[in-house]
Amino acid sequence: MKTVPDHIAVINRAADRCRSCGHQAECSTWLDSHEQADVPPDYCRNADLIARLRHAAGLR
Repeated sequence: MKTVPDHIAVINRAADRCRSCGHQAECSTWLDSHEQADVPPDYCRNADLIARLRHAAGLR
């Protein structure tokens, strides 16, 4: 993340999206059952950010 321009603001926006999504219980369950995943669940409000970060890291 530190290579992302204005990474502190990006992290704060991502955290705000998580807190306001309404899927906290589902997400907690999903996270508990996915130690490592290629993509987030369909309802994830940070899916676009995660995809961009994976692409930037060469992880597609």
